[in-house]
Amino acid sequence: MTFEEFEELIENSVNSLPARFREVLSKNGIKLIPRQSVPEPLRKEHPGSVVFGVFVGVPMGRFVNVQTEPTRIELYKESFESVFDDPSEMKRQVVSTVIHEIAHYFGFSEKEIRKLGY
Repeated sequence: MTFEEFEELIENSVNSLPARFREVLSKNGIKLIPRQSVPEPLRKEHPGSVVFGVFVGVPMGRFVNVQTEPTRIELYKESFESVFDDPSEMKRQVVSTVIHEIAHYFGFSEKEIRKLGY
Protein backbone atom coordinates (compact mmCIF):
# COMPACT_ATOMS: atom_id res chain seq x y z
CA MET A 1 0.00 0.00 0.00
CA THR A 2 1.34 3.41 -0.89
CA PHE A 3 1.32 6.22 1.62
CA GLU A 4 -1.30 8.00 -0.50
CA GLU A 5 -3.55 4.92 -0.37
CA PHE A 6 -3.11 4.84 3.42
CA GLU A 7 -4.12 8.52 3.62
CA GLU A 8 -7.18 7.78 1.50
CA LEU A 9 -8.11 4.85 3.73
CA ILE A 10 -8.00 7.11 6.80
CA GLU A 11 -10.03 9.79 5.03
CA ASN A 12 -12.66 7.23 3.99
CA SER A 13 -12.80 5.93 7.57
CA VAL A 14 -13.51 9.42 8.87
CA ASN A 15 -16.08 10.02 6.13
CA SER A 16 -17.91 6.85 7.19
CA LEU A 17 -18.52 8.29 10.67
CA PRO A 18 -21.88 9.88 11.50
CA ALA A 19 -22.00 13.54 10.41
CA ARG A 20 -22.34 14.85 13.98
CA PHE A 21 -18.98 13.31 14.96
CA ARG A 22 -17.25 14.60 11.81
CA GLU A 23 -18.66 18.07 12.54
CA VAL A 24 -17.30 18.07 16.12
CA LEU A 25 -13.85 17.01 14.91
CA SER A 26 -13.86 19.62 12.17
CA LYS A 27 -15.20 22.40 14.38
CA ASN A 28 -12.53 21.72 16.99
CA GLY A 29 -9.72 21.36 14.45
CA ILE A 30 -8.92 17.74 15.30
CA LYS A 31 -6.76 16.25 12.57
CA LEU A 32 -6.13 12.61 11.78
CA ILE A 33 -2.52 12.42 10.73
CA PRO A 34 -1.08 9.46 8.86
CA ARG A 35 2.52 8.64 9.75
CA GLN A 36 4.87 6.10 8.24
CA SER A 37 6.05 4.65 11.53
CA VAL A 38 5.63 4.82 15.29
CA PRO A 39 7.94 7.42 16.91
CA GLU A 40 10.71 5.93 19.06
CA PRO A 41 9.43 7.40 22.38
CA LEU A 42 6.05 5.74 21.78
CA ARG A 43 7.76 2.42 20.90
CA LYS A 44 9.65 2.58 24.20
CA GLU A 45 6.43 3.39 26.06
CA HIS A 46 4.74 0.25 24.63
CA PRO A 47 7.50 -2.38 24.25
CA GLY A 48 6.40 -5.52 22.45
CA SER A 49 3.08 -3.98 21.38
CA VAL A 50 1.81 -3.01 17.96
CA VAL A 51 0.65 0.61 18.13
CA PHE A 52 -1.83 1.37 15.34
CA GLY A 53 -2.66 4.87 16.48
CA VAL A 54 -2.56 7.35 19.30
CA PHE A 55 -4.64 10.25 20.56
CA VAL A 56 -2.48 13.21 21.57
CA GLY A 57 -3.95 16.14 23.44
CA VAL A 58 -6.80 17.13 25.67
CA PRO A 59 -10.17 15.34 25.49
CA MET A 60 -13.17 17.42 24.45
CA GLY A 61 -14.70 19.37 27.31
CA ARG A 62 -11.63 19.19 29.53
CA PHE A 63 -9.60 22.25 30.35
CA VAL A 64 -5.90 22.55 31.05
CA ASN A 65 -3.80 25.65 31.55
CA VAL A 66 -0.96 24.52 29.32
CA GLN A 67 -0.96 22.38 26.23
CA THR A 68 2.34 21.81 24.50
CA GLU A 69 1.11 19.95 21.42
CA PRO A 70 -1.96 20.35 19.24
CA THR A 71 -4.73 17.82 19.83
CA ARG A 72 -4.57 15.21 17.07
CA ILE A 73 -4.84 11.55 16.22
CA GLU A 74 -1.90 9.82 14.56
CA LEU A 75 -2.12 6.51 12.67
CA TYR A 76 0.94 4.43 11.78
CA LYS A 77 1.11 2.76 8.36
CA GLU A 78 3.95 0.35 9.23
CA SER A 79 1.98 -1.04 12.19
CA PHE A 80 -1.01 -1.95 10.05
CA GLU A 81 1.22 -3.46 7.36
CA SER A 82 3.13 -5.53 9.92
CA VAL A 83 -0.06 -7.28 11.01
CA PHE A 84 -2.35 -7.37 7.95
CA ASP A 85 -1.69 -8.76 4.47
CA ASP A 86 -5.33 -8.68 3.42
CA PRO A 87 -6.41 -5.15 2.39
CA SER A 88 -9.98 -5.69 3.63
CA GLU A 89 -8.73 -6.73 7.08
CA MET A 90 -6.43 -3.72 7.18
CA LYS A 91 -9.33 -1.47 6.23
CA ARG A 92 -11.45 -2.88 9.08
CA GLN A 93 -8.63 -2.29 11.54
CA VAL A 94 -8.06 1.28 10.31
CA VAL A 95 -11.77 2.03 10.80
CA SER A 96 -11.68 0.43 14.26
CA THR A 97 -8.56 2.40 15.20
CA VAL A 98 -10.05 5.67 13.98
CA ILE A 99 -13.15 5.05 16.12
CA HIS A 100 -10.99 3.99 19.09
CA GLU A 101 -8.83 7.12 19.01
CA ILE A 102 -11.78 9.46 18.41
CA ALA A 103 -13.45 7.89 21.45
CA HIS A 104 -10.44 9.03 23.50
CA TYR A 105 -11.05 12.56 22.24
CA PHE A 106 -14.66 12.26 23.42
CA GLY A 107 -13.38 11.29 26.87
CA PHE A 108 -13.72 7.51 26.87
CA SER A 109 -11.11 5.55 28.83
CA GLU A 110 -9.17 2.65 27.33
CA LYS A 111 -11.26 0.22 29.38
CA GLU A 112 -14.55 1.75 28.19
CA ILE A 113 -13.48 1.66 24.54
CA ARG A 114 -12.32 -1.96 24.74
CA LYS A 115 -15.64 -2.88 26.39
CA LEU A 116 -17.39 -1.41 23.33
CA GLY A 117 -15.30 -3.61 21.06
CA TYR A 118 -12.78 -1.09 19.78
